[in-house]
Amino acid sequence: MDRYDAVIVGGSTTGSFFARKLSEAGFKTLVLEKEPGGKVGAQYDIFHIPENDFERFGLPQPVKGEDWAFRFDGSRACSAFDKNPKELSGAVVGMHKHLYTLRLNRWAMDAGAEFRYGAGFEDFTYDPAGRITGALYSRDGSIESVSARLVADCSGIPSAARVKLPDGYGVENFKLTSDDMFYVILKYVGYPNQSDWVKRLRTWTFFKTWEAPQADPHGAILGVGANGGFEQAERNWSIFEKTVKLPKYELQHTERGTTPYRRPPYSFVADSFIALGDAACHTKPHAGEGVSSSMVMCGIAVDVMKALRGQGKDFTRANLWPINKRYIDQQGGMYASMLATLVGAVATNARENDFFFEKNVIFSKESFEAMNADKPLKFSAAQTAAMAGIMLWGVLTGRLRVSTIKSLLAALGSGGMITKLYDEYPASPDGFEEWVKRADEAWKKCGSMADHQLEV
Repeated sequence: MDRYDAVIVGGSTTGSFFARKLSEAGFKTLVLEKEPGGKVGAQYDIFHIPENDFERFGLPQPVKGEDWAFRFDGSRACSAFDKNPKELSGAVVGMHKHLYTLRLNRWAMDAGAEFRYGAGFEDFTYDPAGRITGALYSRDGSIESVSARLVADCSGIPSAARVKLPDGYGVENFKLTSDDMFYVILKYVGYPNQSDWVKRLRTWTFFKTWEAPQADPHGAILGVGANGGFEQAERNWSIFEKTVKLPKYELQHTERGTTPYRRPPYSFVADSFIALGDAACHTKPHAGEGVSSSMVMCGIAVDVMKALRGQGKDFTRANLWPINKRYIDQQGGMYASMLATLVGAVATNARENDFFFEKNVIFSKESFEAMNADKPLKFSAAQTAAMAGIMLWGVLTGRLRVSTIKSLLAALGSGGMITKLYDEYPASPDGFEEWVKRADEAWKKCGSMADHQLEV
């Protein structure tokens, strides 16, 4: 039987990045990708990465005429009635996902990683004590096995390996439901009028819609996301188009996909196992994407694994636990707080959303810039008092409902509650079960984005 230090399930962006970093560190690494090489990363055409993330994570640069599609600088966030825009900075690169994924595959291979395409994960293999020792996978009509010190689930939404974990193994094995995901519809369109050609991103947070450049400089990608299913996303788009005036466009084609939108597992590691990327719900709460956000944990995991190798230690749950703690402290706790805050902050109708944009309550330039920079939403006592005064005035003038103020204040309270909770994330598995009980109660109070539908 083949023996590896790490077997990675899924060879798209996260799997390729993790494979590269492990191989650079001298770990013998195998990637199992269920799709043939000609289809890996081909679920949709365009995806984006902030330009500074290429240097931050040491990613290979896309090439014009190949996987590079476009670049834009800056964005504009608008209210439900397309008013009071917040002008934001930040360069973003758009790429053809399939072609760039193949570049990442080759990048990982150049460092020594092996790839097996058309290899679909079937199950784990275990030792007599019930600890993971490798993986079973199907390929060319047969079942094969591979031995590994660590199995990493980087399979995306299906979470092919994580959902096969035995109950109580150490990482939650939940399956993503329709309420746990954003169903995204992308309309690739052409704009006949040159004055309408798109140079940067526009977003309407209330409708969860956006207009972005595409590879065709005469066109755009019009997107919408919604919990619950594609029918709900289509409904939201219909409401959006009746409310916001878009340029005249010609539909070229439509793509559909999903992205996780729920709290991640409480622990990402177990004996000889780790979950990363969409399989671990590593998405940015304000943007619903996670290509580069998952790379933070990949880097931490490699550092911890190198240290364990140097100490001659196995990849047990206890030994891998610093991955959890360091990720929560560096990024995970902040994302959790942001998610808890946003769930309540979006519980408005269109008029109220417009009011908040106008008065810079929550939806301010500073808040958007903080979220885009992966920084927590923090409000001083003076800022909170000022927002309270503005909201009271909004109620007195009939522009806000009392129920909306209660929801927003509850959202701010939820964000603070989750921040405190994750600040107290245990440094070892000791005390984790007690922490989970507290976390379950806290997240129940926060609710879900799926609880709120559009009110125009």
